[in-house]
Amino acid sequence: MFEGLPRQGPGLDEATAFAFSFIPPDQKRGKILDIGCGSGMQTLTLARICPACQITASDLHQPFLDDLTNRAKKAGLDGKIVTRKASMDNLPFADHSFDIIWAEGSAFIIGMESALRYWKKFVKPDGYLVFSDCVWFTDSHSKESQEFFDEISPGLPTESGAEEIIRSEGYSIIGSFRLPDTGWWNHYYSPLSDRLGMLKEKFANNQDAQFIIQGLEKEIDIHRRYSGEYGYTYFILKPSS
Repeated sequence: MFEGLPRQGPGLDEATAFAFSFIPPDQKRGKILDIGCGSGMQTLTLARICPACQITASDLHQPFLDDLTNRAKKAGLDGKIVTRKASMDNLPFADHSFDIIWAEGSAFIIGMESALRYWKKFVKPDGYLVFSDCVWFTDSHSKESQEFFDEISPGLPTESGAEEIIRSEGYSIIGSFRLPDTGWWNHYYSPLSDRLGMLKEKFANNQDAQFIIQGLEKEIDIHRRYSGEYGYTYFILKPSS
């Protein structure tokens, strides 16, 4: 479904660069761990804007990592990026191994609280953790969007609720901002919609495939109609001393 697509979730190169700009200049170096990197569009952006950084990109799906390796070679960035097949809740790294931990749109897989609690052990005490996740932008929601998220992501927090979770897990918030709506469409929903049309025909007689396709079509339609109610927010964090 997602192999070969530019992104496996919402994001923008400009958003990655803006999030990185919150980190002080003297800290823009060392080792970065990109967790749940997918095919690594944000990984490549980090490699371009941080010449002094060495990036480890981890994901559980080897074809995504292979795609990232090929894209890095074509961009002349393969010397700055290494890939590691690993589950984000069972990472094979020593404690305090990284200056920066990066996770765009992947924390939801194990839950925001679990991710922040577990990943904290891998960042240096003076390091940073940057992640993006889906949150409610409004306190009141349409019936349809509420029912949709109750089914796929029960307990989706508001931005202020996410901030409470972050502080309760021992981080201070250096900055935050919302991903523009173009970050959902340019490199994610638009190419995904084209892919779904092809897959719908290819798997016309496969009920399981059609069920998955219909679910993604519904997700895209919900966002098209209710994007003012929810979206992705980037959080730039520092472990509290």
